[in-house]
Amino acid sequence: MQAFLVRGTFKMARDWTKFAKEVAANTPEAAVERVFSEFGSKHGVPRSYVKVKDVKPVPLEQVQDPVVRFRVGGGP
Repeated sequence: MQAFLVRGTFKMARDWTKFAKEVAANTPEAAVERVFSEFGSKHGVPRSYVKVKDVKPVPLEQVQDPVVRFRVGGGP
């Protein structure tokens, strides 16, 4: 598994809000799917209200999120 930084915007109420989310996935496409899934389940945002700008791999030593670091294999 690898860490990815997914950046873009999502529609919250009337405004488009920027986001940057670290996720652990095998491919960039799987990372985007993970972001869609999290926004839908946690915030009730439909996929059409999430616009992904870019997806970049993140080296293990630069991962900020402890859950992502653990899933990638960096330990606690």
